[in-house]
Amino acid sequence: MNIRLCATAIALAWPCISNAAEMVALAETVVTATRQEARANEVMASVEVIDREAIEQSGQSSITDLLSGHPGIRISTNGGPGSSASIFMRGAESRHTLVLIDGMRINTATTGQPSLEIIPLASVERIEILRGPASFLYGSEAIGGVIQIFTRKGMQGLHPELFVGIGSNNTREVDASLSGGSGRLSYSLGVGYSDTDGINANPDPVKQPFYYQPDRDGYRNTRFNGSVSLGFRTRDEIGATVLRTEGRNHFDAFGTAYDAYLDKTVTSFGAYMVNELASGWMSTLRVGASEDELQNHDSAAAPSVFRTRQRQFVWQHDVKLPLGSLLAAYEHLEQKADGTTAYTVDSRHINSLLLGWGAKIGSHFVQVNARHDDNSQFGGKTTGHLGYGYQLNPEWRARASISTAFNAPTFNQLYWPDTGFGGGNPNLKPEKALNREVGLNWERGVHAVSVTYYNNKVRDLISGWPPENVDKAKLEGLEVGYSGDVLGYRLAAGVDLLDARDTKTDKRLRRRADQAFFAQLSRKQGAWNWGMDWNAEGRRFDDPANTRKMGGYALLDAFVHYRIARDWRIEARANNLLDKRYETAWGYGTEGVNVFVGLRYTPM
Repeated sequence: MNIRLCATAIALAWPCISNAAEMVALAETVVTATRQEARANEVMASVEVIDREAIEQSGQSSITDLLSGHPGIRISTNGGPGSSASIFMRGAESRHTLVLIDGMRINTATTGQPSLEIIPLASVERIEILRGPASFLYGSEAIGGVIQIFTRKGMQGLHPELFVGIGSNNTREVDASLSGGSGRLSYSLGVGYSDTDGINANPDPVKQPFYYQPDRDGYRNTRFNGSVSLGFRTRDEIGATVLRTEGRNHFDAFGTAYDAYLDKTVTSFGAYMVNELASGWMSTLRVGASEDELQNHDSAAAPSVFRTRQRQFVWQHDVKLPLGSLLAAYEHLEQKADGTTAYTVDSRHINSLLLGWGAKIGSHFVQVNARHDDNSQFGGKTTGHLGYGYQLNPEWRARASISTAFNAPTFNQLYWPDTGFGGGNPNLKPEKALNREVGLNWERGVHAVSVTYYNNKVRDLISGWPPENVDKAKLEGLEVGYSGDVLGYRLAAGVDLLDARDTKTDKRLRRRADQAFFAQLSRKQGAWNWGMDWNAEGRRFDDPANTRKMGGYALLDAFVHYRIARDWRIEARANNLLDKRYETAWGYGTEGVNVFVGLRYTPM
């Protein structure tokens, strides 16, 4: 890392703050960082929460669009709305970020990646982002971090909601929901539809000569979400959640003028029961299933189909001890891949045991975790975590941690049939990681500053075809962020520095910028709520040899909301106001300046 650049980043992010705000703000409660409810400022990890208000303020329609402006995350898309997207958290591979919907895994077993691009924000209540390895809590795939999506939930009373909007590229959207509750019963139902003519996914005949077609590649999405919960006795509760989203994304197929398209579907269902077995002893039993299906219509012939089905069982116990609290859990996961590809092995199961203990002892914070995963394909794997924090004074807190992680090979990497170009390698080993991290947090009133340095070394990386465990990677970075109120404005700003490279070749990993910056300014005043977002990324390379260079870019977006009546609000957003031409993947198009205007009905 460039030490001078690091010091400059910290200096730029450090706020000039009035001493008037003396009380430390109450931190948000998170569950993803420890699998237990905890205050965000007491966990030994870098964690962020995006709540419903921030989601609506963003004006975005997909999770990938929303996440692209957050620290530690790089997004690469193969075209416009709904196109296949890859997420690189802290420089890790796209298959190294675990995505959960209400606790259920949705990463595919065939490629390892989640279909985040089709999950609509209209169905989402909040998102928790856990940066850094978390296999000691969640097992495979969590080398880069975890993104947990919580769907909409009910609340007391009756709350209908309606949203309609139109925008550039003939974009249209309509969402309707009804939520409510009485006593300890709550429920929520939501439906929605959106479509757009999109943009030309491959606009450059020089960069993509075999894919170039002078047409627009549209996208449409339909979705449904629901939840219900019922409390009984004092603290016991049962409930269920469901989300289903279907998307059709047009694309330019190789060497043909056929109007190709992908049909993508993600379904997640979960049921849970929470019981207080004794004073201070809570039991949570969760069962669920998820399915990810992709149908590739790249010609008039029958489509190729890839489908992952996952069934999950979790029994977790949270016990308050005289000193701290204990976490003990058992998990069972079944994964099955099917479709038009004939895998020699198409299913596997994983049994997992995990233990954790965390405590606040005076000014000291301690977290210890261990997890063992027994995979039917390659045997056992144990990961662990040790975190320590110290409250230097009411405003300053330091933290440090060390953890291990792993990622199981995908079915494509293991069992893809040999069609003349080589097939999968059933002898692959899991990819492994060792992460060391230190952080410093400062809080005063509504102001907060965080600085995090991490060093994550990944070995036995799977690459090439046929795939082999041949590569090693170094993921080293610095994250600096500030949030607070300044002169009546809400301000958030940050710098994200990353050195992600293949240690064997000393080349930078593809599509990861070494620098990223963001700033968000907003203000609420009477019936008005408005703001601006600025996001910038440095140069990147699109190939392992670092010969295809993609330049850096900066995007300026703005939004304005106006409450025209007690229950009615107009929402408008303009993206890429400077009409910047840029790429996140070589030769694939991105949207120029575009606007979206909507009307929201939310009875108060």
